[in-house]
Amino acid sequence: MTKPDLFICHTQYHVLASLIKVLARPRPADIILSEAIPGREELARRLSASGVFGQVLTYPDEHWPAPPQKGWRALLGHSMQRRALRLAGFSLDPRVYGQICIYNDWTPLGRWLQDWGVHYILGEDTRNHLAHPSNIHIDRQRALPDFERRRQSGRGYLYWGGYRGVDGVEMSDPSQVPYYQEKAIAIDPLQLLESFGPDKRGVIRRVFVSGELPATDRPACLLLPRSFYVDRDLPSQEAQNRLCLDVAAQYAQGYQLFIKTHPRDTTDYKALFPQAVVLDRFMPSELLDYCFEVRFARAVGLCTASVANLKCADEKISLGYDFIEPYR
Repeated sequence: MTKPDLFICHTQYHVLASLIKVLARPRPADIILSEAIPGREELARRLSASGVFGQVLTYPDEHWPAPPQKGWRALLGHSMQRRALRLAGFSLDPRVYGQICIYNDWTPLGRWLQDWGVHYILGEDTRNHLAHPSNIHIDRQRALPDFERRRQSGRGYLYWGGYRGVDGVEMSDPSQVPYYQEKAIAIDPLQLLESFGPDKRGVIRRVFVSGELPATDRPACLLLPRSFYVDRDLPSQEAQNRLCLDVAAQYAQGYQLFIKTHPRDTTDYKALFPQAVVLDRFMPSELLDYCFEVRFARAVGLCTASVANLKCADEKISLGYDFIEPYR
């Protein structure tokens, strides 16, 4: 009997990518939703109802302690991790699965895979996130004096694809990635989604989308903020409110404002912008291109890569962290 695949997800985008991959090549598969996913209970319910996955698993994983990486205590890291998982009541045998795909292997579930000596695929965390001249996390890890020894021996945890059991690294465009060329797996979930017909797109809509977008007779501006206050990039909710009000005043005057924020963001945008259309924060913004008949005259992203990949906006404006500096 064919073993099922396993997808381990820490964001809505990971879930979307996993769902697309199984719909594109139907096969038995289970999926794990980390506690890091906001609204995961409702998402798990919708995924179960879709029938795409055999099991939709949820575990209290976010508070499992990370083992120390330096000093003599690092030698006990694996045993400390296994003990934490036992105390948390975690139980899952990776040997029952064929291929395992995890998108963030620096997480407790990534360490669990390395504890078992499991080989896995490193999924693409966000589309084209490795397509840059360098990645600070990968570079810092490779610069450690004992990196190569640890990689060869399997001693201690290595992340971001550095673990010796990583059999492949998914990339939307391998030609743009300076890392892991020998392990590159070329796959673009959004390109697959674009090829889907109404039936498969309908499955994705039922999992992620709760309603339609209202029509407007004015040019529309899409604002894409982030969870600055929740993530402690800004000192208060009031600072985040001022930031968003100022951005809207500068870039959205005369437009019908649409707001799609980050899933972790708990700002009450309906109170802040009574006339705006506030989209479901749990919906991946990528679905705007493929599951709606919508066109924005302008899209403004605040410290987010999402705006760069949007196809449904005529003008795209990306504001970086230097823009929010005055609000800190």
